[in-house]
Amino acid sequence: MEKLQKEGYSTFLNEYFKKNKKLFSQLSKIQKPHTMIVTCSDSRINPALLLNSQPGELFIARNIGNVVPSYQPTKGSTQAAVEYAVNALNIPRIIILGHSNCGACAHMYHEPKEGDPKLLHVEEWLKHIVPAKSAAMLEVHDDSSKNIFELTEKHNVVVSLQRLMEYPYIQNRLIKNDISLEGWWFDIGTGKVEIYNFSTRDFESVIE
Repeated sequence: MEKLQKEGYSTFLNEYFKKNKKLFSQLSKIQKPHTMIVTCSDSRINPALLLNSQPGELFIARNIGNVVPSYQPTKGSTQAAVEYAVNALNIPRIIILGHSNCGACAHMYHEPKEGDPKLLHVEEWLKHIVPAKSAAMLEVHDDSSKNIFELTEKHNVVVSLQRLMEYPYIQNRLIKNDISLEGWWFDIGTGKVEIYNFSTRDFESVIE
C-alpha cells in the first residue's frame, strides 16, 4: 500500500497533473460532464479508460451490479446521483454500463453453502436484479444453448433503462428529446462493447 501511495500518486502528480495543470485549474471551479455512467463497482471496469475520456467529462455512479433502482423520491444513493446529474448538471446522456463475468449477476444463481460469508446487505441489494434473472431464465428455456449469465447481465442493463424511464424528470426530458438513454455491455476478455438497440431489442457490436 505504501508503494502504491508513493509511486502511484507521485507519477500522477509529476506527470499527468503537471501536464494538465490548466485543465485541473478549470475543473477546480466548475464541472460540465457530458455523460453520466451508471456502472458496476467491479475493479475491472474503468469507464474513463474505456472511453479515453479526461477528468470532468464523465459523471460516474457505481454500485454492485450497475443497478438503477425503481424511482423512490426519499431514499437511495444511485437515485440521488441520477437526480443530481439530470436536474443540477443537466447532463443530456445516461449510459448504463454492464459487463461480462459480473459477480452480482452470477450470484443470482449461487446456491448457499456452509461456510459462505454472510452478505446480508448484498442479498438485499441483489433483489433489484431478480427481474433480469427471470427474463434470462425464460430466454434460456426457449434456447438452452444461450449463456444464462451473459443474458442476465444484458437483461439487467435493459431493466435499469426501463426503470430510468420511471423517473418523472427523465420522462419529461425524453418527451422533449432533451436526454438520451443508452445500454452498454462490455466484454472484459475481448474488449468488445455492445450497445442495446431499442428497435431490435438486442445488443449490437459497436466496432466489428
